[in-house]
Amino acid sequence: MHYFLGPMKKLLTGLLVLLCDACFTQTAPSIQFNVVPDWGSSHLLQGMVHHTTLSDHGVAVYIFLEEAGGWWNKPFASNPVTSIQQDSGFTTNIATAATDPFATKIIAFLVPLSFSPPVISGKNLPETLFSFPYVASCRPHGNRIISWSGFDWIVKKSIGSSLLPIGPGPNIFNDNDSMVWVDNQQRLHLRIAKAGNDWHCSELICKSSLGYNRYQFDIGSRIDLLDCNIIAGIFTWDDCSPLARPPNMYFREIDFEFSRWGNANNQNSQYVIQPYTVTGNVNRFDMNLTGIDHSVHSFDWTSDSIIFKSTWGDSSYTWKYLNSAYIPVPANENIRINFHLFSGTPPSDNQHAELILNSFMTTIDKHGDKNTHVSIFPNPVEQGCQIEILSERPKDIEIGIIDLQGKFLRKVFAGKLKVGSNRFEWNGRTENEKRIKPGLYLIYIREKSETNYYKIVKI
Repeated sequence: MHYFLGPMKKLLTGLLVLLCDACFTQTAPSIQFNVVPDWGSSHLLQGMVHHTTLSDHGVAVYIFLEEAGGWWNKPFASNPVTSIQQDSGFTTNIATAATDPFATKIIAFLVPLSFSPPVISGKNLPETLFSFPYVASCRPHGNRIISWSGFDWIVKKSIGSSLLPIGPGPNIFNDNDSMVWVDNQQRLHLRIAKAGNDWHCSELICKSSLGYNRYQFDIGSRIDLLDCNIIAGIFTWDDCSPLARPPNMYFREIDFEFSRWGNANNQNSQYVIQPYTVTGNVNRFDMNLTGIDHSVHSFDWTSDSIIFKSTWGDSSYTWKYLNSAYIPVPANENIRINFHLFSGTPPSDNQHAELILNSFMTTIDKHGDKNTHVSIFPNPVEQGCQIEILSERPKDIEIGIIDLQGKFLRKVFAGKLKVGSNRFEWNGRTENEKRIKPGLYLIYIREKSETNYYKIVKI
């Protein structure tokens, strides 16, 4: 027995080595980015490749510049392949021209040296490139960051000594603090204004990707009275979605849009699932906010439905979208807010305009009961607020207020919800009736072992 153990052990060891070698050689080649320079930076792009022979492969890098009309080879058209180092890393200069630091998309393909990457000067990427392993990164068009409603937002910026127009529109987007700012009541302001001979617009991009969720905005200005050439849009958007395979050409876009689209006789509001050209993907309606100081707009995005709701005063409008063929699947999308001109056309009244948003909230627990819909208004809270819960079934719940450290402050309600609308008041005070200091807090709604949280700003 012992005599055969040594040879058998050697045989088994040899087989394991062969099997492991086979595993490694069968692993698919891949490529990754390790360092992607910030938008506006001239730093080098760095990455690494895996499971490929280094001596006969290289990396073909392209950048996308909207202002320059499309994709461009990097570092140069005359030198389109970056060498792979002995440690499997690669480094590329993607800022060899003056506007290159402002590219919004970067893609790198792991290619054999026998392949000649196509030279592209402001055009689309050919599909043949996507037969090779690749990695892509997208950078928002701006570098100023503001904080609002518990999230960080990038302010969109046009580039150039004479600012260049970009989409949507096209329009000029200005990121200075006279165009986009947060006031001392934590309200967000976006403007459309004329500077010299040009009209400037504004847009914000949330740095967080929130996926399936509830997205709720409290708007504090008269969006029903916007000039017919002005659009106030709130939407999800994924810049990188066309680079996926198969590509998502609709950018994972879900929209609120408040506009008359250049025609003063049009209705002033719409919900949209892209593509808007598909019958049933647009739902238009009218709002009249006379005598009302704010309106609340939300959509609940799940894998099988998107439920839109707008509430103003005693009026509301709801749309339940169920076409699974066009409900986006989350990836790298961000929620965005833009205030811009339809097709870049100046306001018909030639007047500056302003959009004010009181707050943005989303459900922190993404696994909440999709049969329950929550609205909290006003938000920010000055004296107190109303919590409305629409429930499709009776159930026992508890509602309370906590701070960001989880400290309990007040119980608002404990009992059974009825089917339909349930409204509860919070007076802005703690359990012992002390006024809560200004800041960010959480309203929790607990059902059995499941708890959902909603952000609220106290001013």
